[in-house]
Amino acid sequence: MTDKDITIRLGAAAGDGIQSAGEILTRMLSMSGQYVCTYNGNQSLIRGGHVWFHIHAGNWRVTSLGNGIDYMLALNQISFDEHIGKINQGGAIIFDPKTVKAGTIPEGITPIMLPLTEIALKYDKRPLMKNTVGIGALAALLGIDRKEIGEVIQLQFGSKGKQIVDGNINAALEGYALTVKSFVPTKSLEFDYSKKRLFTHADFALAAGAVNAGCKFYAAYPMSPASPILHYMAVNAEKMGVSVLLAEDEIAAMCATIGAAYAGARAMCATSGGGFALMQEALGMAAMNETPIVVVDVMRAGPSTGLPTKTSQGDLNMMLGISQDDFPRVIIAPRNSEETFNTMGRAFNIAEKWQVPVIVLLDFGIGDGGYATVDNLDFEEPIDRGKLLTEVGDEGTWFKRYELTEDNVSPRVLPGTPNGMFVAKTDEHDEYGHDLSDVEAGLQHAVEKRVEMMNKRMGKLTGIAVEMNLPEVAGPADADVTLVSWGSTSNPIREAMKQLLAEGVKVNSVEFCDIFPLRWKEVAKVLRKARHLIDVESNYSAQMAGLIARETGIMIEDRLLTYSGEPLEPAEVVEKVKNVLKKEIGVSVRNKAL
Repeated sequence: MTDKDITIRLGAAAGDGIQSAGEILTRMLSMSGQYVCTYNGNQSLIRGGHVWFHIHAGNWRVTSLGNGIDYMLALNQISFDEHIGKINQGGAIIFDPKTVKAGTIPEGITPIMLPLTEIALKYDKRPLMKNTVGIGALAALLGIDRKEIGEVIQLQFGSKGKQIVDGNINAALEGYALTVKSFVPTKSLEFDYSKKRLFTHADFALAAGAVNAGCKFYAAYPMSPASPILHYMAVNAEKMGVSVLLAEDEIAAMCATIGAAYAGARAMCATSGGGFALMQEALGMAAMNETPIVVVDVMRAGPSTGLPTKTSQGDLNMMLGISQDDFPRVIIAPRNSEETFNTMGRAFNIAEKWQVPVIVLLDFGIGDGGYATVDNLDFEEPIDRGKLLTEVGDEGTWFKRYELTEDNVSPRVLPGTPNGMFVAKTDEHDEYGHDLSDVEAGLQHAVEKRVEMMNKRMGKLTGIAVEMNLPEVAGPADADVTLVSWGSTSNPIREAMKQLLAEGVKVNSVEFCDIFPLRWKEVAKVLRKARHLIDVESNYSAQMAGLIARETGIMIEDRLLTYSGEPLEPAEVVEKVKNVLKKEIGVSVRNKAL
């Protein structure tokens, strides 16, 4: 079968139902055997402004938004004006000539003028169904079987009643029929209706993966783009057996999570960068009293409020420098929805086995913003609760909760365990948790104990590092150019590599999911095999390249950095690689909107 793919974009004003329309079309494609990858181009408005929903679909595992737009549905003037210049040659744009003034349409692009509003008003007093008419038109251009329209709309709107469902189906079918009658598709896909592919975004995948890993407590203060995790947990809390706390602020969410974990629950909280900035002091408390928690940061463009609905990888340095002084932490950055689900079991196991905070980094591009196909979910990750004791021998009044051990991990008991009394303070302490910071401070035995405790906590990193995964190397071993990425930026790189390799360009990629602690000797060995390294990140300061330089001594001077808030396109990676091969090296900055 020939590899085929297509890119589709739907644009409208916020409140016009464009996200729902995009989800319907994505579901149609998934139920027709296609792999999908989407992006929700939101603005921070409930109504008005401009939003768009982008879909990349194909009969092969698409991983990014692809390049440009093949088919565009423009429901208002700004959608037409903003995106007409991004439509590929041979593409088409659907619009209602009564509401959109086309002006000059570039050569090679087919205008499809349909009475979207007029058709919509046949089935509802409001013109909102014009997006459904547009879905029908797009389905016709794509060549999707008509029966898929009814099935998917029933799934999407079934809870709203028969009248709503029937109205939407009829509106879509009318748009479908009119398009089939009047226009010949310029680009199509090969469908297999026997394959129904699942898709989700990384926020939902993370929530489901956490529950599968035994998470029993979740706390959050709503903050985009982490809010869908809270929505999922709250809606499903009762049937999943999870206690969910909507906290008054991020500090309370973090402290409640620590309390739940201290009491014995697998506990998690999530936020975005601004909320995490508030959580840092409390996270230091978890590190000091060695309470195992999982913390999620779904990154968005900053600083401060920044761009609440746009993507970024700008929080890595904050994670590496959390709170004050040194303490062990683990940082993992899954690359896609599927890997996010499969990561959560490891995250909780590492947290409990080593009694440290584990941070999971996502970003808007794969989180709240983007759906992707999932088909290899691991439901069998064993639960490892580490040195959690259910009973303690009669050893006297106090229990050595922070006992010095060979692997630097102490036995742990839950509150109320007989003979298991200890103190869990934020102050430096001895093996029982007794304070070293007041009248003991500066005395020789306390000075020595402080050094022992610091060595114990930081010594965990050596053991944890052994369990961290090395970066995945994709592509031929004998490559002229090696692209280095972490988290979601690996996705456009994969598609860029597909194009470059097809053109005979020898390129591979080194993709980090496990970020810290870094197995630096082995990472250095991998990177030193490369002829030419290019760092690709969605932040201004090449934060992963900085970590690599710090840990391995390898400076990646050639970089492709993006920080506009919009996702990276494969074509930009292709251009960068080709420029490098022409010896045009240096820092490349993409600072334009898609």
